[in-house]
Amino acid sequence: MLFGKKKKAADYIVDVHCHILPGIDDGSRDMSETLKMLEIAHNEGITHIIATPHFKSGHHNASPEKVSALIDEVQEAADECNLGIKLYQGNEILYHDELCEGVDSGRISRMNGTDYVLVEFMPSDPYQYIRNSLDEIMSEGYQPIIAHVERYGCMVDDIENVREIKNMGVEIQVNASSILGDIGKDIKKFLQKLLSEQIVDYVGTDSHRCEGSRTPKIQECADMLYKKYNEQYVDDILYGNAMDRLL
Repeated sequence: MLFGKKKKAADYIVDVHCHILPGIDDGSRDMSETLKMLEIAHNEGITHIIATPHFKSGHHNASPEKVSALIDEVQEAADECNLGIKLYQGNEILYHDELCEGVDSGRISRMNGTDYVLVEFMPSDPYQYIRNSLDEIMSEGYQPIIAHVERYGCMVDDIENVREIKNMGVEIQVNASSILGDIGKDIKKFLQKLLSEQIVDYVGTDSHRCEGSRTPKIQECADMLYKKYNEQYVDDILYGNAMDRLL
């Protein structure tokens, strides 16, 4: 449902996908950059962040203990700067056959200790592989959130595939920058359809840097969402769903 030019500000914004921890993946390079990213996030209205460093099989991944220690360090620095942001622990997990085993053993972080896991795939992975992988995760008792669904060719080429995994019970995360068209008009139109059908569960920044195109900016996206879509639904995808399910 469209609401013309009606606009409001979000009471909170939960960034469920963010590479803000310093020096452990391809995100923030050091604490100085992390603090700059946090300042941007604060100015954008972000109140809660789930830090989701990459976990890739065969790579040198930071342990959950290391991630936890970094979150404590970053939280202390954020508090000293009076930024009013609360951080939580997660991982962005590139799907691999031992994913569930890694979560079971504690080598991979769930989203804030819940049964939710943020899972990504390669952009060219075929639909049946993605579907079967998500089904396996669910069969092991975990709730998958598929990261940046707009990056997978099989989803963009056939929106029915997104509808199908949504109906399976998979939750859908999209990037704020993609909603604004930063990766192309076709992707923007694809996401408009998902939003119109209320298929999206979470909007995240997937930010990696304090400058350039991958910063934790979300306010412009939030303003546009409130202008075009049902207000309660926008509340839900910016913070309500995350508050209820993850935090």
